[in-house]
Amino acid sequence: MRSHDIPVLHLVNRFWIGGAERQFVERLRRHPEGFRAVVGCLEASGPMLEQVRALGYEPHVFPLHGSMMRPNTAVQIGRMAALIRKEGIKVVHGTDFNTNLLGLAAAKLGGAKAIVSRVDLGHLRSGFGKWHREAEKLNARLADLVVANAEAVMQVCIRDEGVKPQNVMVVRNGLDLSLFDQLAAQPLQAPLPEGPLVAVIGNLWPVKGHRTLVEAVAKLPPALHRFRFVCAGEGPEREFLTRRIAELGLQERIILLGHRLDVPAVLVRAQAACLCSSAEGLSNALMEAMASRLPIIATDVGGNPELARENGMLVPYGDAAALAAKLTELLSAPERARVMGQRGRKRIELELTMERMAEGHGALYRRALGSEPFVPERYEDRAA
Repeated sequence: MRSHDIPVLHLVNRFWIGGAERQFVERLRRHPEGFRAVVGCLEASGPMLEQVRALGYEPHVFPLHGSMMRPNTAVQIGRMAALIRKEGIKVVHGTDFNTNLLGLAAAKLGGAKAIVSRVDLGHLRSGFGKWHREAEKLNARLADLVVANAEAVMQVCIRDEGVKPQNVMVVRNGLDLSLFDQLAAQPLQAPLPEGPLVAVIGNLWPVKGHRTLVEAVAKLPPALHRFRFVCAGEGPEREFLTRRIAELGLQERIILLGHRLDVPAVLVRAQAACLCSSAEGLSNALMEAMASRLPIIATDVGGNPELARENGMLVPYGDAAALAAKLTELLSAPERARVMGQRGRKRIELELTMERMAEGHGALYRRALGSEPFVPERYEDRAA
């Protein structure tokens, strides 16, 4: 970094394993030219913290100690604002719900531009009470810019939340193929079951739709019973899923792997990937499946159609019969599946690279600072 590079404060809640956290690390790894990263967090914990430190960043910590509805929140906003002034930070880039809100307030106090990130359709706040969604909507309207990772997310911001079109910009997630291929070549963290595999990557949360997957697998024809559905991730759905898998006698066909740090190595050993979510932004799980040359079957929600073009199949959310039918169609046609998988890899190589993402973030910061014009963009234009 050069001494005259423009400082950008990047904020994240914590460094747990998740799509937003992985993209946060990649954002730092390939920071746009002309800008210098400063890292802040609310909690210095999680397995991805060491990756951030390995890149040379020691996060500034602004601990909430629980609820945001406490006087301490104002204290931490004040501390952020002081850091903004001390470092001469020009742009504050929030990553998740908490840091979007706190980052906006601190940026206003510190005289910086505020960018809030939106990587989903707002569904993640529905279980926390109405105020979370209302706060998120207001936050998006008050920010200098909103960065969305998919056109579907951008449309939610404009249509449902009242954000002006010129204040929303799409920067799609990027994937470092060189690093991904290195990780894919590493040994497995733990053995996988014998037989052809379908990878299901995602934490065991209700939104990920694992219940539909279980019911769909139970409907597959005997010729496909040799396939093993390996689910990498952990969460509150484990107890229900374990019980239902046992009730249907699917213990040998659906395996809950728990948290895995070797997802690329799991994916390259699979024959297909499946995502059953009720809502998605731009799914990192699907992007990594595409990088692994896997054909994908995904629900027709959020940003999934933007990824499953010509290299996957879409099904309605919650429709186990439709999912079973598409799984049967795909897994019964290995040559077609192979061709679809190759198309997916090609799309990652051409359209969803780290270079594209870094260019997008550079344009985002320049627009926030008033030096990049607003040019409406659609996914079809970018992919042409």
